[in-house]
Amino acid sequence: MFGLALLALLLQPTHAADTLPPMTGLSEPAAMERAALFAALKTTKGDAEAREVEERLWTFWRGLGDATSTSLLKKAEAAQLEFDYGHALEALSEMVKHQPDFAEGWNRLAYALFLANSYDAALAALDKAIALEPMHYAALAGKGVILIRQGNDTDGVAALKHALEINPWLKERNLINNPSAIRP
Repeated sequence: MFGLALLALLLQPTHAADTLPPMTGLSEPAAMERAALFAALKTTKGDAEAREVEERLWTFWRGLGDATSTSLLKKAEAAQLEFDYGHALEALSEMVKHQPDFAEGWNRLAYALFLANSYDAALAALDKAIALEPMHYAALAGKGVILIRQGNDTDGVAALKHALEINPWLKERNLINNPSAIRP
């Protein structure tokens, strides 16, 4: 039933994609798919339904990587599972160099930098991801977490609130009222 609702949104003659800030490099069909996914996220009724839509958004964002980027992303994920952040960072750096407009690539690079405690570099990568995909609530949430860890609660909470505006079911939503829970 949920799939039918998404299909109906995709087939609407209006330009729902025009209501969102644009994402760099999307075709019109991809922009419409993105708009439908965010519309579905806004209308979810609970965490479980939101997680389903979020997974489809992650699939959408990852799917914008070309074959080389996808291969490098898988290589980085395998390295991260082994706590080999050096090789993960090498693969992710190569990926964003290869496909610099791949927003999810920058987000993944930022996450690996965060895991390696390179917060300033992670913030720079998150800013790039957000510039390419202004609706990337996970990048915004990551930015908020890092800023709070660095002692900048005001900007960190603002980034988390912005992420929450996009995704009301954001897993980090409870941190907004308790930023000290984020600090190491």
